[in-house]
Amino acid sequence: MQTQLISVPFHGDTIVLVGKKNEPYVAMRPIVENMGLGWSAQRIKIAERFDSTVSEIDTVAEDGRVRGMICLPLRKLPAWLYSISPNKVAPELRDKVIQYQADCDDVLWDYWTKGGAIRTEAPNVSQQIALSRHRVALLKELHRTQDNGLRVALHEQLAQISRQLGLSVPALETIGLGTIGASDVVNQLWDALDVLDRKGERYNHAPWMSGMIYLKLPHLAELFKKHNIALHFDSVLRNAMKASKNPRFITRGAKGSSIEGKTIRCWVFEGHAGPNKK
Repeated sequence: MQTQLISVPFHGDTIVLVGKKNEPYVAMRPIVENMGLGWSAQRIKIAERFDSTVSEIDTVAEDGRVRGMICLPLRKLPAWLYSISPNKVAPELRDKVIQYQADCDDVLWDYWTKGGAIRTEAPNVSQQIALSRHRVALLKELHRTQDNGLRVALHEQLAQISRQLGLSVPALETIGLGTIGASDVVNQLWDALDVLDRKGERYNHAPWMSGMIYLKLPHLAELFKKHNIALHFDSVLRNAMKASKNPRFITRGAKGSSIEGKTIRCWVFEGHAGPNKK
């Protein structure tokens, strides 16, 4: 699963946001160490208290190596922040802890939803460095991103960061490959089904000779993984599937499966997806 890293400047520190499945996560070690706390103890605490939501996300670091980062969903960050009692930390750390508790989650949320936190003063040197890294990360993400909506959002962030640094804003159309249409996106799915056809895999849950296609996405995901097909049912692909004209998208709902012999939740199309229609 591709992730998006955003370096966020915060009162002279740098906090790392990680976008995964369109949800913001926070890399916890930088925050813990920025606050002057011990990572080992806090890592155990985070794992125990947030077991159901904590996630180790593989990210590409600045040196190009892939590393796992312990991350919390941004929505869970305030719960962890307020689990730290300022009265129980060393006096020299107290103001820093209170500062993080006061507005850290708000700043991160602004960066995720608005493309940047509103600041009233000029960034200092450390903030300029963090902003410069953020700008480069945005340029790299724009260069490889093809979804038009995401490109526009990323370009808005890039424009804001560039203005803060006093730099020019490159035109969106000059960065990367640009947009591919919904038909091109959904054709990747039909091409993947052609591969399954050639492998003799049965994926269409519709009745034989019905002229319909019933696709159960978890079943397809298993088949894609089995045959090393790098296709994921993210929001871009799902939206393209809804716009599919040939085969024509009908609905999503409960249908009887000719494969499993029971009612399943599936995507329903009318038309031909390949030689394997059974």
